[in-house]
Amino acid sequence: MADKTRIGWVNRQLPDGRVISGHTFNTWWGCLKVSEECFRCYAEGIADHYGFNVWGPAATTGRRFMSENYWAEPLRWNRQAERDGQRHSVFCASMADVYDEHPAVAPHRERLWELIGNTPLLNWLILTKRPQNILEMSPWGRSKWPDNVWIGTSVGLQKRAEERIPYLLEVPAAVRFLSCEPLIGPVNLSPWIHRLQWVIAGGESGQGARPLNLEWARAIREQCQAAEVPFYFKQVGGRYHDSGGRLLDGREWTEMPPEVPAHAA
Repeated sequence: MADKTRIGWVNRQLPDGRVISGHTFNTWWGCLKVSEECFRCYAEGIADHYGFNVWGPAATTGRRFMSENYWAEPLRWNRQAERDGQRHSVFCASMADVYDEHPAVAPHRERLWELIGNTPLLNWLILTKRPQNILEMSPWGRSKWPDNVWIGTSVGLQKRAEERIPYLLEVPAAVRFLSCEPLIGPVNLSPWIHRLQWVIAGGESGQGARPLNLEWARAIREQCQAAEVPFYFKQVGGRYHDSGGRLLDGREWTEMPPEVPAHAA
């Protein structure tokens, strides 16, 4: 599951209107559910479809690891970004959590840090539900982070915002972002929003998807507007990811953090 992605917020829209297609990269497949947002995990469904038993604790489940050819793909994307003169973005990881505590993943996580160092023209968007592990498991700790590493956490409920965002704000990354997806309740971000660089929101997709109340999304958008933080609305959600469309109050919201020029890498 590498190369170009259908996840819209991984694409980069330039000031002249051009879109630089993004990518997904998975250090491994598999995870352990840790909160209500995980209940209908799309990634678990994909893994089950292909017959991989990789969702659960280390005592009962392993993880699926990737080939050498797969690990070479970001190096190719980096070369393409150099030819384009624009950074490409990479979502890591759509089928896992980089900060998973499973002991088998540790060497693969270390390999990721080396890969990031070798691909300075890629913006690595790392999204976790375990922000308490970020500083300990990342090689940069509390020192200056590379400007091509964007770090985010998932908050679909208020209690998860209160639990996770303080950990995220300890990370000295150039871009700290939230994924309020699946948004399954109202979330007030006002205590932290001025220290964030980006907020993504959206409803759940898949069989039995929990419905999105658009008032929850509107409230987050208004908080972002008041704080001048870019807001991206991914989807209303439903049976399929595009079932409800992407419109919020009659328009698409695709704001992103400012583009970092490739020559700054």
